[in-house]
Amino acid sequence: MAAQAPIGVGLIGLGNSGWYYHAEGTLRKSEQFDLVAVSGRTRARTDAAARAFGAAPHYDWRKLIEDPRVQLVVIATPHDLHSPMAVAAAAAGKHVVVEKPMSNTAAEAREMIAAAEESGVVLSVFQNRRWEHQYQTIRQLVREGAIGNVWRVEERRMHRGKYTVSGPDSPHSGTEPAAWAHTTEQGGGVTYLISPHLIDHQLQLFGEDPLDVSAVMHTFPGDAVEHYADIRMTFPGGALSRIEIYREAIEELPSWVVAGDRGTIVGPDLRTLHVRLQGQDPKTLDDLPQLRECDAFYEQLHRAITEGEPPPVEPLDSAKVIRVIELAHMSARSGGTRQSFAF
Repeated sequence: MAAQAPIGVGLIGLGNSGWYYHAEGTLRKSEQFDLVAVSGRTRARTDAAARAFGAAPHYDWRKLIEDPRVQLVVIATPHDLHSPMAVAAAAAGKHVVVEKPMSNTAAEAREMIAAAEESGVVLSVFQNRRWEHQYQTIRQLVREGAIGNVWRVEERRMHRGKYTVSGPDSPHSGTEPAAWAHTTEQGGGVTYLISPHLIDHQLQLFGEDPLDVSAVMHTFPGDAVEHYADIRMTFPGGALSRIEIYREAIEELPSWVVAGDRGTIVGPDLRTLHVRLQGQDPKTLDDLPQLRECDAFYEQLHRAITEGEPPPVEPLDSAKVIRVIELAHMSARSGGTRQSFAF
């Protein structure tokens, strides 16, 4: 049997995620995918990516979607562009991967899902932090019932400054803030930028929709978007979830605290877990590898496209993440009141 030709990929967006996580992280070395076309915000960036990855440059993202060599469109742009680009790609019969967050609104997410279903294409969202070793270990322990019934989960991300452009060799290492990430119109602020990973973790960990969402946020004078968010969810049976994101953190707080009725899991940072089970000696897991690229996502995506398996991330899962974000902002504007969850 002849070997299957790699799937032609068109990448829109050549910043922190597009260049480093998708193109450099997985696509340039993949035997299952072939990065054939790129389109960035500027002609110079597009040309640079074309040279770096051996791809055709397109200075208009619509032309990239029209490129007959492109079978899969990967969208890694500011958040307000996710929906129109994804809908256009699906209408053209192209499979779609969109960076998190899926969209700016749940209504846009529904439109994206409907467009993919109508065209019969695969749509998935790059919730790559599902494959973090720390999270995977926590999820396995919870699934095994190692700490009993989980009644409380806390998760945090501690950052050291504003969201910046990429540097010459790594993401988020530039000296200038990414302007779009600090506007409300394009989906900036830590709730849209960072919390989708954590909300997705919580929804997957509990395995069901929350009953309600509440939040408080803080915005520095002169800023357009929040630098801090504290998001809470209540799940059926009374289990409690808390997510905190700091953009300007000085001191590291625990990244994870998972409390069950027979044990506790604590992640003091992103590379370590302390596991204390009832009646057993404490156990420490350290040097857990950090995650940038996500080959596992693309391997499952390939099976979804070629064999009809489920996508690596179901779009409905990510649409629910957007609904939580919407309710969190509604709650914060109303002083932290609980908002009933429905999708």
